[in-house]
Amino acid sequence: MVKDNSHKVYISFGSNKGNRLNHIVNSLKELEVQVGRIVRVSNLYITKSWGFESRDFYNGCVILKTKFSPEIVLKKLLSIEDFLGRTRSGNDEYSSREIDLDLLFFDQLILSSEDLTLPHPHLNKRNFVLIPMVDIAPEFVHPIINKSIKSLLLISKDNSAIKKIKNNNYYIPFWERYSFISIEGNIGVGKTTLSRKIKSHFSIESLNENYKINPFLKDFYSNPNDFSLKLENFFLNERVNQINKHFLISSKRKTISDFWIGKSLVFAKNNLNEKSFKKYTEDFKIFNFRLRAPEIIIFLSQNILQLQKQIIERGRSFEKKISEDYLDSISREYEIIFDKKQSFIFISLSPKEVLSLKEEKGQESLYRKLINN
Repeated sequence: MVKDNSHKVYISFGSNKGNRLNHIVNSLKELEVQVGRIVRVSNLYITKSWGFESRDFYNGCVILKTKFSPEIVLKKLLSIEDFLGRTRSGNDEYSSREIDLDLLFFDQLILSSEDLTLPHPHLNKRNFVLIPMVDIAPEFVHPIINKSIKSLLLISKDNSAIKKIKNNNYYIPFWERYSFISIEGNIGVGKTTLSRKIKSHFSIESLNENYKINPFLKDFYSNPNDFSLKLENFFLNERVNQINKHFLISSKRKTISDFWIGKSLVFAKNNLNEKSFKKYTEDFKIFNFRLRAPEIIIFLSQNILQLQKQIIERGRSFEKKISEDYLDSISREYEIIFDKKQSFIFISLSPKEVLSLKEEKGQESLYRKLINN
């Protein structure tokens, strides 16, 4: 098991303006887009406004895993509030709001700066925070008070009326809906690079193809006629073994993969003669029977000139002989196979969108496509 270097973050949310549930659901989506993977969601509660007279609030809490620092998380929370239309009065007085996101805890960190105090001050005196926190982390210990959330609620002097209005199924976190995503695309398009970014952002596991162990790869590029069948058979067996081994522990392991088993047919169709491909297809059907399949495939499109540039940049000597015609043929086969009816959700990115993945905004745009699917 790969070491998890992410941080566990506890965030409260509230809304008393406009369509409250809609604002909350949209804020949770944006938390997954901008901050990280939501691990747990509390029940939803209705509470009287705290500190001022206004419409009742919808309140709750979530736990996320994130790679970001507490300062960056705070900036992103403010960004999400702005994104969802919150306007600020310019003073410290309480007011109605479309969405309110507060950073409660960041691991067990104790922090006091001009912009951020952790844990969030006074949370132990507010039942509209404590009650949903008990839903998701009753035994979590406040690092300053040294009492669990459950204990803090028992001694709280807040007598505000709080009523549960929804169980936690008003928002199902993305990685609870889908647990296996594969990335596909032509040679050199950036599948492994993207899988690393997705793994890091969502604090999940990765399943990346180990092409280096194929003993026929280098020989194939210099002598395809003699080595194509050996190459493709080795890849098919290895891909199947990787997938089976990875999901042996659990079929629900949250995983991003830089390959899809169907790529075997794409490359075999290009590399094998008709007789060999027919036999290969029969073998593929046997291997693929009951194999854990991804719920979503992200397809990275790219023009041939850009692919050639990226292949040169990554510097694998045996790839220098890959021709423009070969890359074009692979692209056409992907188009054919994805035109057929498939059981997975298919998300295709244009060449421009693929290039934008180098920047955080481009990555967030992809995450938004996934989560809003």
